[in-house]
Amino acid sequence: MSCTFGNNESKQNNMTAKVKYKSNPSESDTLWVSQHDTTVFRREEVMISRPCSNPELEERFELIKPINEAYYYIYDNNKQLIMEGKYTYEGTESKEGNFYNSKSYYYKTNGDLKAIHYREDGRDIKTESFDGNKRLKEIMYRDKKSGNIQKVEIYSNGKLKETRVYKSFDTYNTIIASQ
Repeated sequence: MSCTFGNNESKQNNMTAKVKYKSNPSESDTLWVSQHDTTVFRREEVMISRPCSNPELEERFELIKPINEAYYYIYDNNKQLIMEGKYTYEGTESKEGNFYNSKSYYYKTNGDLKAIHYREDGRDIKTESFDGNKRLKEIMYRDKKSGNIQKVEIYSNGKLKETRVYKSFDTYNTIIASQ
């Protein structure tokens, strides 16, 4: 029995999973996986409707059998890293697993890095945005408990230009960086 692929690119874009098992108890297992690997992720298509916009078809991926305390590197079909983090179970009453400490990567349509989003203990803490030349454009820091913006560092040509320290939702002090 033979199998023929009409498009060799789709054959080359598939990524196989790699695993590095821990060598001592202080380390954790490390897995490199593709979100389109059907042995690792369950894929579902969902219609999302938001107020004042047309419904959109969106893909969602769910880990089928996550490994507790394992560090995951998750890639998309273009072999771009979209998430890395340790999968853990938390909660005393109901054990619910998730990537509580993770980094998510977002890309522009041309493949350039757009932003990196950081989470600690399941809460958003920081977002780094990049410009077209892959230089840092902005870093937004959030309060871990309330989720409110604490400060925003704005960069010009990769160098700190100003820092906005927020007092409330829309009130902030601007600190100009020294040249």
